[in-house]
Amino acid sequence: MENLQEKIKKTKPSIVAIGFTPNPQQITIIGSGFIVTEDGKIATAAHLFNQLNEKQIESLKANVMVGRQGDDLEIYKWMPLVLDKDKINIKDDIAVLKLDLSQEKDIKLTKIDIDDSEKVEIGQETYFIGFPYAAQLMNSGFGVTLIVNKGIISNIKRDGVDPKHPRNWFIIDAISNPGNSGCPIIDMESNKVIGIMSISFRTQSMIMKELDIREPMHIAGAKPINLVKNLLK
Repeated sequence: MENLQEKIKKTKPSIVAIGFTPNPQQITIIGSGFIVTEDGKIATAAHLFNQLNEKQIESLKANVMVGRQGDDLEIYKWMPLVLDKDKINIKDDIAVLKLDLSQEKDIKLTKIDIDDSEKVEIGQETYFIGFPYAAQLMNSGFGVTLIVNKGIISNIKRDGVDPKHPRNWFIIDAISNPGNSGCPIIDMESNKVIGIMSISFRTQSMIMKELDIREPMHIAGAKPINLVKNLLK
């Protein structure tokens, strides 16, 4: 049986940073995503694109792991992304994008398997991998940095407006930072995706009220992965 270290190592190549190019010399990272098909479909959170204009959407890119050297050196490459507006669901905060692989003939993508989120139970152990504070870490000299966090499913919420009351939130006992939006919530045992990180709950800092610093509340909200399956059809 694989241990957590082996599972994380297997999962990391499937995680991407998502950004856009405001100019040819700059990339602005807005969040995370993960590869769900071998032909380059990427699941993420829809709210990442709320404030983007058409030009920025046309310049979307994903930073994809394309190789490793030794145990710690990971090689990344920025690749163009295509956003189909029919594959974005604002209500459920989920979206599916597609990597443009037309110029990438030798790239082999690593997809991550998705699970049935209807089977998820409170208390289930999870971990998530994303690119929180990606730009800040790069500017501080750390380069591209994937961050792994652990948590449990603390609560399961259902849509009270929908007569069918489908599951629409997993509440997770973990701190999620800006940049984690769109990253996968992974079941610790199966190593399959059960949700997509959507929101972190924060309160205004009492120490530095003059700055807009938000202190994490150790509560995060994720969208069940079954909501994405319709967008993948």
